[in-house]
Amino acid sequence: MFKTIVFASALCVTGILSLASAADAKKPDLTKCAAVCKECAKECESCEKCCVTAKRDACAKMCQTCARMCHVCSELCATNSPLAPDAIKLCTKVCKECAAMCDKSDAECCKECAKVCKACAKACEEALK
Repeated sequence: MFKTIVFASALCVTGILSLASAADAKKPDLTKCAAVCKECAKECESCEKCCVTAKRDACAKMCQTCARMCHVCSELCATNSPLAPDAIKLCTKVCKECAAMCDKSDAECCKECAKVCKACAKACEEALK
């Protein structure tokens, strides 16, 4: 009887561990998203400074917003926060808008910013799959 109980308990523990592993397997890997968002934030901060100097105020403001969102998203992804998916969705939207605004400019800083923002939006979208 004791052997049966021990065996049944072992099966239950194994089943629980298998379920936990399956749940972890479904969790997206957010490390790439965190890294790309961090890089994007730096690029947006650089572009913001460039745009302030050149008096491209709307672009500077958008880059500032994008940098802030990317910092938040990066932190939430790096810590596997339960709010990370919400941040990723908003970060994707902000990065796309920033890229669209920077694409309108001929400035080299804006071209680079648009490129990095597009890559960030793509990495964010992939993290949610």
